[in-house]
Amino acid sequence: MRDYSAAFFALLGMYLKALFTPARGRHAAPAARRRRSTRVRPYAPDPVEATAPPVPKPVPAVDPARAQAEATARLHGWIPKQTPPVPLGDLLADPVRPTPGEFDELAALVRVWQRQRTEQVQRRAAVAA
Repeated sequence: MRDYSAAFFALLGMYLKALFTPARGRHAAPAARRRRSTRVRPYAPDPVEATAPPVPKPVPAVDPARAQAEATARLHGWIPKQTPPVPLGDLLADPVRPTPGEFDELAALVRVWQRQRTEQVQRRAAVAA
């Protein structure tokens, strides 16, 4: 029984000592700057420097027409090429021509509609004046 109580008190003493001693190690001071690990490559940038925004490099002065031509060429390089649609049906046959009078009724209705629209606009302008 004495062995158990001695072990218990030793463990309790270690816990109390750990409770009242200041923290050490990696998580001791989160506000302090962390040191780099020794395992990091010597040529790797510092983590603080890596998060800084890059400084823009000055652009040399070039002829505006040439710059515009280069930009247009780059733009056209990204746009997919449009291929003309392939016509359907027999390509060697004569083209289909509309028979006379096929769209005469539709054309007459469109003309009536356009005349009515112009008359409405003229009436509104006369009332407003």
